[in-house]
Amino acid sequence: MCFTENQSYLNTIILIIGGLYILPNYRLSITLFFLAIKDLIQGLSYYNLRRNQSTEFLTTLSWIHISLQPFFVNLFISHFDKKFKYWNIIFLICILFALHNITILKKFDIQNDGICEKKNRFLEPAKEDDFCSEKNEIYIGKYHVGYKFKTDNTLYPYYYPLFPLLLILPSLFTKAKYLGLIGGLFIGIIYIIFGNIGGGEAGAIWCFLSIILALPTALFHKKISTFI
Repeated sequence: MCFTENQSYLNTIILIIGGLYILPNYRLSITLFFLAIKDLIQGLSYYNLRRNQSTEFLTTLSWIHISLQPFFVNLFISHFDKKFKYWNIIFLICILFALHNITILKKFDIQNDGICEKKNRFLEPAKEDDFCSEKNEIYIGKYHVGYKFKTDNTLYPYYYPLFPLLLILPSLFTKAKYLGLIGGLFIGIIYIIFGNIGGGEAGAIWCFLSIILALPTALFHKKISTFI
């Protein structure tokens, strides 16, 4: 769905239209707009790579976007169980996670930590070494664009397992738990199908979830709410 420049732009347009269509359901529409930004970044990444232009700025934006994803996923799911009284706490935890995770990128390293060390110095690079690069850049992977991030020496990739836990775990305590489980299943399937590629490329393939899962869930939110 987002494996080419044109498909990424198309996804961006579809998500923006979908977000406008479901207004004033702001928790859903704002999340679709947020996901549209990711597809736009990926489309522009293909464009810059095709023209041999720098992708450092887009890579930096991608890191910030990734850091904020747990917040927006929980904002989206919270639409389906507004009575759950701990959403504000979850949102705060996700924001604190995002702020800290942003500083792991060496460009924003306010702690002045050392540079990360690759896991496999003398062997074939580990898949996670996309998160321990010499510079921030985007590359054409086996199936999709991938990201390489220059990070500090925080145990990397820092957000595993915290990142997927923040995406999935909070919803399991709400009426929308099946949405969280379905999302987790999708993520697991992506990593099984694309398990032979770098972590920076596998993470980018998550754009599947925008069109295949998030958009239909938002468009049919009324009907879905009757079943949960």
